[in-house]
Amino acid sequence: FSDGVGDVAKLRFYGNDGVCLFKFFVTPEDPQGYFVWAILLMNFICFLTISVCYISSTILIRTSTITKHVYKKSKSTQSIVEKNNVKRQRSLQQKITFIILTDFICWIPFIAVCALHYLGVIYAGDWYAFFSIIVLPINSIINPFLYDDTFTAAISEIGK
Repeated sequence: FSDGVGDVAKLRFYGNDGVCLFKFFVTPEDPQGYFVWAILLMNFICFLTISVCYISSTILIRTSTITKHVYKKSKSTQSIVEKNNVKRQRSLQQKITFIILTDFICWIPFIAVCALHYLGVIYAGDWYAFFSIIVLPINSIINPFLYDDTFTAAISEIGK
């Protein structure tokens, strides 16, 4: 089938499903294969960058001793400040862990399935709707809650 404008391969750029999402499950014969791998590589690099930055931040926060030197008024004041500091550090660590975990759960399996499909190890065409409707939006839906302190505080209270 041809409409006189483009060939069949280009008409299937957005996949064969009713979901208007770019066709990530490509084969070596698909003309958009290089573009797909550029996008997936960029997503993977962003995931690694975010993970390294958040983990580095957590390590720096843990090793920071600024509050110990600023508040040396009395033993009771120092103890209260240290307890509050530990609570804030724990809250921040939980937030960072959830952010990295949700990114990992959403993108790493998706990239792996795309790679396995491209290499011909599996046929992932039937999984397109599952990933596009359930897995990928999880990150977009959860991130606003993770970055909001109200949600993190509620999780901390549940964990007590």
